[in-house]
Amino acid sequence: MRENSISDTDIDEYFKIDGFYRDEWYLYGVALWNDKFELTETENAARKDMSALGKCISHNHSVVGYDKVLTLGFEGLLKEVEAYEEKNGASAFYSGIKTVCKSALHIGEKYAESAEKLLNTKNPAYNPEDLKTIIATCRRVPRYPARSFIEAVQSLWFAHIINTWEDTINANSLGRLDQLLYPYYKKDMDKGIITEEQAFEIICCLWIKLYRDYDVQQSCVGGTNIDGTSAVNELSYFMLDATEQLDFIRCLSVRYSGNTDKRFIKRALQVVGHVQKGVPFFFNDDVMIPALISKGIKREDAYDYTQLGCVETVIPGKTNPHAVTGETNLLKAIEYVLCNGHSMYYPDIAPGVKTGDLSDFNTYDCFYSAVKKQIKTILELTCSMVVKYCDACVAPKPVKSLLTDGCLEKARDYNQKGALYDYYQIMLGGIPNLADSLMVIKKFVYQDKKYSLEEVKTILENNYPDDSVRLKFLNKAPKFGNDIDEVDSIAVDITNYCCDLLDKLSVETSHCFHAQPFTFFWMIDHGRVSAASPDGRKSGEPIAYSASPMQGRDINGLTAVLNSIAKFPTKRTPGTTSAIVEIDPKLFTDKNIDIITDIVIAAAKNGLSNLQLNTIDAKTLENAKKYPEKYNNLAVRVSGFSQKFNLLTPELQDHIIARTKHACL
Repeated sequence: MRENSISDTDIDEYFKIDGFYRDEWYLYGVALWNDKFELTETENAARKDMSALGKCISHNHSVVGYDKVLTLGFEGLLKEVEAYEEKNGASAFYSGIKTVCKSALHIGEKYAESAEKLLNTKNPAYNPEDLKTIIATCRRVPRYPARSFIEAVQSLWFAHIINTWEDTINANSLGRLDQLLYPYYKKDMDKGIITEEQAFEIICCLWIKLYRDYDVQQSCVGGTNIDGTSAVNELSYFMLDATEQLDFIRCLSVRYSGNTDKRFIKRALQVVGHVQKGVPFFFNDDVMIPALISKGIKREDAYDYTQLGCVETVIPGKTNPHAVTGETNLLKAIEYVLCNGHSMYYPDIAPGVKTGDLSDFNTYDCFYSAVKKQIKTILELTCSMVVKYCDACVAPKPVKSLLTDGCLEKARDYNQKGALYDYYQIMLGGIPNLADSLMVIKKFVYQDKKYSLEEVKTILENNYPDDSVRLKFLNKAPKFGNDIDEVDSIAVDITNYCCDLLDKLSVETSHCFHAQPFTFFWMIDHGRVSAASPDGRKSGEPIAYSASPMQGRDINGLTAVLNSIAKFPTKRTPGTTSAIVEIDPKLFTDKNIDIITDIVIAAAKNGLSNLQLNTIDAKTLENAKKYPEKYNNLAVRVSGFSQKFNLLTPELQDHIIARTKHACL
């Protein structure tokens, strides 16, 4: 056994203490539903009603500094750790990280030895030249710095699997791969030691190694340099091409701006249409970068942002983002006003605050003010729980600490606020439903005076006993997603109000909260415990996905829905204003791709932050649900991730089928 390598005894010991890490996962999952932490009565009520949820994701949601492994190798990293240890003093923190470095030195050698054994067998199933390349590459990386494109990709892969060994794969992501790997590609091309075809094959091999049925190991291409110029390079196109040609789900995002060549955006949209799996998806630098800078992130770092997992934003190698740690259902604010602080779904609990009798709300402004008071309570409860849970998540992360700026310098673990940027992403769910519901209240109660608030409350408590009333609320008041300012402005005002509150709470708690209008697939769970709402939604039905309109309500065409979503204050929501838009494949064709490209660019100029696209018609989805064995490779954009349709729950399948499939521009 080599010195400093991990022995079988060590491995057994790690498995014995694995419960410590499971306890941390416990904080994220089961702890939401028990009394592991001392929560107030109101916090417990909000948790039960699923209006406000705090949780801790301190693991498997990262983009670490892979560039350090490529430029220094683990031998160089070990020297860096030793230098900081000499400066700051010996500690268990540095000792643990040195153990990681010393063990990582040997991983390549073990692979080289295995390849050498295969070469010596002279087995015709293996190409001797390929094995020799593997041996030479793995003898060098990740111990030493990468010198070539193939060494860089191999070193990146080793570093990635080491990172995932620490806390599982899930959303541990790779960042801006085209930027990270381009210097090695360019150097090899200039020297004539690699061809475009060889580089493309290596990328395809990496894509295959990364493949999983459920894949949120994000990679990103494109984007903007700090001087405002386009960062697109040859590898950006190669990675799009590999995604198209391999024709399986590979979690790939595209960054673009007003300075991005239209040809690149068009090519990315072509891949969306050809692959029909909801990849790649799009992030607008012109709003994302200012949003990050507004939260205190240095300009040069903001320009290097990337995504992890679904759509969460992170500065690679510099951040503990505490992704999706705060989960809210703001639609509940209507319930709490109508029931004076009580839940309509669970009448025996009071997650909200007392805002008065319904007879006191003589004007719409009075009613809306009461809704805002309930929103304030929801966000305060969420952030309170986030602080309690996340401050308790202290399981050490030596790999992430090694590869995240700030940790070595401070001698502080990644999970103990060691990262240069340490923030918490607060998910704002239900805003489209809340805007639609407020529009119904405004029109039918205060403008047309067709119903009193007491009558609306009775209708909702009884889950729309008269369906004609539900259809009236659903169809006779404007709905978000149709480029109608009257209702869209409500969604915008709610979001701005939430951003103001989160800024205030950040100061009060000394925890930086980032607004994130995103629901993941929890719009199903939130809807399940939500009473009927004035927007025409029945009790138990899902709420809207993230910032997208409630499914089926965006009826004025593709341009209209993008215009509505672009109105959100996206420069205030660095967690990403997430949206999925469905386009009928009859419209999303190569013939129309130039028009669609122009529409996406125009929406970006208007403020669109994030765009995810599905291009499968409802009939195909209905058949896939009925005959899953015939559609084994059919995949869709679900909620920040793509997944094979036949692996989804029936509730998610129905939700996706019900989304509007835009067939007109």
